[in-house]
Amino acid sequence: MKRVKEKLRLFKQSIKNNRGFTFVELLIVITILAILATLAVNTFKGVTPDAKKKAVMINFRTFETALEIYYMNYSQYPTSEEGLQKLVSSGLIKNTKDVLMDPWGYPYNYRYPGNFSDKPEMWSNGADGKPGGEGESSDITNWEEY
Repeated sequence: MKRVKEKLRLFKQSIKNNRGFTFVELLIVITILAILATLAVNTFKGVTPDAKKKAVMINFRTFETALEIYYMNYSQYPTSEEGLQKLVSSGLIKNTKDVLMDPWGYPYNYRYPGNFSDKPEMWSNGADGKPGGEGESSDITNWEEY
């Protein structure tokens, strides 16, 4: 019993002597966290534009598959005037709110007959919604290599 009381007394004394972190220690920890946060932001800054371009390419593959099924059913592709909306109205693509919009909120462009290939052509004008551009604003097409 005496041993337990002695251990309890030492424990209480160590708690009294522990005054917590010093101001300098807190500043060091905050500085390290700020450096790590900066590194994380810079690392992931370029991820979103690349992810959006990949999403466009995946959507093109989905549209191309639906267009091939449409062609097998009707022996023709939708015209430029009918556009990709024809895939939705024929039930080949599920009608969701943004199914025919690119990741930047602009409608996908569609053309058949195409100017650059004998298949239907689709493209997104990128982040700025205008033809041409560089970087995130560059056009993404289904007839060129990405």
